[in-house]
Amino acid sequence: MAIGSNGFVREKRMSLATKRLALALLLISRVGDVAAQGQPTPLRGTLREKGKPIIEAAVFLQSLEDEHCVKIFANRKPSRKSEEKLDQCMHDVATAVPDSHGYYEFTGLKPGWYAVHFLWNISEKPSQAQSLFKEGHWGIIYAGEKDSTGKYDTMAQDFPFYYSGRDDVARDFETQH
Repeated sequence: MAIGSNGFVREKRMSLATKRLALALLLISRVGDVAAQGQPTPLRGTLREKGKPIIEAAVFLQSLEDEHCVKIFANRKPSRKSEEKLDQCMHDVATAVPDSHGYYEFTGLKPGWYAVHFLWNISEKPSQAQSLFKEGHWGIIYAGEKDSTGKYDTMAQDFPFYYSGRDDVARDFETQH
C-alpha cells in the first residue's frame, strides 16, 4: 500500500500479467507436489560379495499372484501338485543388470508379492560344506564344479515380500563366503 498526495491510502495493484504468472507458478508447484506423492518408489538393492560390488550378474524379478502362492513358494518340501501350481502363479516380470556399485533397480511396478533372484559367477568355492546354504534371507546354490571360465555358477534367491508401491523397498545382498 502507498499514501497518495491527497492523504488517502492508495493500493498498488498487480498487473494482470503478474497475477497470471503467480497463479501459473502456484499451480505448477502444486502439480509437482501431487505428482511426487503419486510416484511409486522403486524396488532396489545392492549386491556385494566379500565387501565388493557384484557387477556381472543378471537380476530377475518375479511376481507371485497372492499369499497362497507365497506359501507354496516358502514350502520346503512341496508336492508335485504344489510345484505345478507355483509354476502357474509365479511370473517373470523384469531383468536388471547391476551398475559399477552393484546397485540394481526396478521401477513402474504394481503393488503385490515379489521375489528377487540373481545369477553370477564366483571365483572361489564357498567355505560352506554344501552347495546349498543360507545367507541372511537369501538362499544360495552354486554348482559344485567350475564352468568353462574357471568359475562357479551361482544363484541367490530372495524370500517373497509384499511391495506396496509407496514404501521404500531395498533387497540387498551381501555374502562373506
